[in-house]
Amino acid sequence: MIAKDQNIALLTVGNAALTNPYWKEYANYCFAREKGLRKVAFKHLDNFLKATRTWINDQKIEFVKFLFPYFETVEEADYGPFPQPLSEKLVKPTLEYWCEKENKDERPFRWYGTYYRSEGHLYKALEINPKDDIARQQLLTWWTYNIYFSIHHLPEGYIGDPQKDLELAEKVWYHIDQLSEHNLKKKWSRELEEDMELVKNYIEWEQSGHPNLEQWGKEKNKNVSYGLARTYYYEQ
Repeated sequence: MIAKDQNIALLTVGNAALTNPYWKEYANYCFAREKGLRKVAFKHLDNFLKATRTWINDQKIEFVKFLFPYFETVEEADYGPFPQPLSEKLVKPTLEYWCEKENKDERPFRWYGTYYRSEGHLYKALEINPKDDIARQQLLTWWTYNIYFSIHHLPEGYIGDPQKDLELAEKVWYHIDQLSEHNLKKKWSRELEEDMELVKNYIEWEQSGHPNLEQWGKEKNKNVSYGLARTYYYEQ
């Protein structure tokens, strides 16, 4: 059964797709998927993808330009409305083509980097537009998740290398400082500070020679448990 947010996303994107007659079969895919008619939905999608084989590249780019803003603004729109066949057969090759010819619009690089996990493409998006906070925050999400992963089992154990996490944090701080919105800077700074407190406390405990991290934290009145810090909800 499809979740409520996915249903809303399918209807939102499907209705918007009706504005272009060439996208009608894609819209029909969304509507059938929202009703739970999976086989019917993918038949519509197959028809749509077959039709796109005759499209010129500009038509394909137009569809991608239509689609991705919904992924970035509508909850779950990058799930049901973005099935694997559409991603692999139309969207990915279109973005690859667009990136090869583009040098002024950061969007194809941001979209490719985000949805096909390429830091290089996100860096290119930021090279074109240093104020692209969406691209920058995607990098921050990946990097801060790595730090979170290292500490999320504390005080039972540290996963990874705390010294490498310190180095990674320096890169994170730099990109936080480059964000154009003050509120975003505050949000990311607060989150990184909370996690780095644990990293630094763990390093201090290691250097102390104390046999028990949790006991050391109590004695020093320092936080050594991820359970007392914020909770992450990153989707993989």
